[in-house]
Amino acid sequence: MADTWGIPQDELHKKSITTEIQNQLGYVNAVLILTNGSILHISVSMDYALTTLSALFPKSLADNIAFLLSSVPTPASLNFPDDVILQDLKHAPKFLINNPITLQKNYLKQKGHLDKKTSKKIKDSMERVEEGALEMLVELFDWLDGLELQPMKEITTLYKKSQDIESKVTDTLTQMNQAVTKMAEIKKLIEVLRNGNAMSFHLPSL
Repeated sequence: MADTWGIPQDELHKKSITTEIQNQLGYVNAVLILTNGSILHISVSMDYALTTLSALFPKSLADNIAFLLSSVPTPASLNFPDDVILQDLKHAPKFLINNPITLQKNYLKQKGHLDKKTSKKIKDSMERVEEGALEMLVELFDWLDGLELQPMKEITTLYKKSQDIESKVTDTLTQMNQAVTKMAEIKKLIEVLRNGNAMSFHLPSL
């Protein structure tokens, strides 16, 4: 969702997700929404993605959705804004992780320029991050083990309904734009008549 290629690409993603579920998956265990937990304000793209997913998945799946929030070393560091989460996802659990792989890559880049004391401090902090990540994964798998499989037949129906609604909205907007254009043409012709200019014209059909 919120692909940099624009809304047409998002439509392809939604269709692909729906088709894959319809053809390959009869049930879904869980949906994990991965996002950066250190950003205080939710982005427009994230808001759009949450809204789209909420519309795409049936309400029966609500208890099987969770957030996986990265770049959060401690719970006190979490900046993800709860007030922008959709009502259906307010209760969704949040799993916090500070990616140890990213830290390790950064350490390896700096390793040759670090003294022993600094290198040891970084290694110790990485070990703590790794332990925290493992504890989080245990919590995540415990949550997954407690979920009930959710049938996905309804997602196809919801997708078709959303497509019908979007099509009707597009048609309505097109008709409105056409009406505005025609009204502008009529106003021009009326103005010409008021100014007393003689001319022949064809009044566009409404």
